[in-house]
Amino acid sequence: MRYAFVSDIHANQQAWNAVLTDIATRRVDRILCLGDTVGYGPNPSEVLASLYRHVDGFCMGNHDAVVCGKLDSGLFNDHARQMIAWTRSHLADKAVRFLAGQPLTISGPGFRCTHGDFTEPAAFHYIEDAASAAPSWQAVEEPLLFCGHTHVSALFVIGKSGTTHALPPQPFVLEPGKRYLVNPGSTGNPRSGDALGTYCIYDSDAASVRWHTVPFDLDACRVAIRAAGLNEAATGFLALDPRRRLTTVREAVDFSPARNAAEKAQGVTEVSELTRLSRTARRWKRAAVVAMLIGTVSASAAIGIALLRPPTGTGALVLPPEELAAVMPATFTGNWLPPFPTATDGQRLPGWRVRLDSPDVTLLTMHPEEESGHALAITIRSDTPARFRIESVPVRVSRSVPERFTLRSRLERTDGFSGYVRFAIEQLGSAEAGVYPVMMRETKDPPPVSPLIRFTTDGSKIIPQARFVRLVIEGEHCGTAMIGAPNLTPADPR
Repeated sequence: MRYAFVSDIHANQQAWNAVLTDIATRRVDRILCLGDTVGYGPNPSEVLASLYRHVDGFCMGNHDAVVCGKLDSGLFNDHARQMIAWTRSHLADKAVRFLAGQPLTISGPGFRCTHGDFTEPAAFHYIEDAASAAPSWQAVEEPLLFCGHTHVSALFVIGKSGTTHALPPQPFVLEPGKRYLVNPGSTGNPRSGDALGTYCIYDSDAASVRWHTVPFDLDACRVAIRAAGLNEAATGFLALDPRRRLTTVREAVDFSPARNAAEKAQGVTEVSELTRLSRTARRWKRAAVVAMLIGTVSASAAIGIALLRPPTGTGALVLPPEELAAVMPATFTGNWLPPFPTATDGQRLPGWRVRLDSPDVTLLTMHPEEESGHALAITIRSDTPARFRIESVPVRVSRSVPERFTLRSRLERTDGFSGYVRFAIEQLGSAEAGVYPVMMRETKDPPPVSPLIRFTTDGSKIIPQARFVRLVIEGEHCGTAMIGAPNLTPADPR
């Protein structure tokens, strides 16, 4: 029997359709959902209708519970509460009754499922590391456990030693004497540093588990969010479009047919008679040799001029277009990041990689600070939010120093600020074709009031294959955000 486990779909119709299609190609016998079918996304009724048709069993998630009135909405943050009310207003009563009838856990042959942890399924505790995974072993007896809730794929294993180990998600075969806790990741609201829907398949005959990642239509997802009147900036994975890593090879061109007289060809001959064309062709043949000689000389001159002329182009600005070369840290204990420059031309930061999706309305300026050198102000002069992404140079990880890192910075928002800014520390693999693949991404959303940023990476999420680390500052806003010079150092030993 082959079971597909999906979780945290969150009313994302595009992601669910893509994952369901992928599941259909893999000879799956049953589909089980680990909760949070609704919330955040723009298509709750459409997603529920499809899930009802195709999914064999459901666990109740915390968003499912609050929408059907079984959980207090006061336990959620402001944005989640707004989405709870919006979702409820877009569901029929029969959908609410369906959600209310879902169980907290599912027991299968040799496995058990729930949304959060297994000690108190109705409390929806997060399992984020080995310490929070350990209590679940005592709560249930099955050797294989499945949970969701964190939106990040995870694998925890316990053996005869009695110690819980966190491992990178990877295909595995169940071994006698060991127990496994598996998080398939989020199908519709990924928070693992990419914009891919994830799920896993358990093959009971082969005693194996394997994760699968599926791209989905981000453009259609963005259109659906806008059509629903929701805040696009609140959907963080849209800023992680994998296509952002591609460098454009040509300028943007509109291939739509002409819509008015100004867009049609001007000064052209409507009709030419065939006899006239024949006479013209004979004259052309006599002049062809002379034209070829003149054309050769002219083309050579034109090429020389073109090589001296600076290139031009339009569209989204990526500076520089290539990845920054990796460096060794300046010190093993001090700041691993390059300092912000003392000046900028408004769109470049020497030593940093910048992407401005709307360079015509975005301005970067530097402001001196007594303690931290210079702060960076990102001003977006537009009535609608625009996206930006700033990456530090990849810094080689030395195994002679701690592998956990602490980020310190400062974020201040002006009165006219609207949108979000977030910080992320990415663990990178070795460069592939000039690009450093992201192997793990830990994100920090700044507090809404305090300007101080302090973020220490999780020791259980260290990827042994990671060879570099870098800081990413990204967001989508209008107004001005002031960012203090970031400081990334090895974390203090625990």
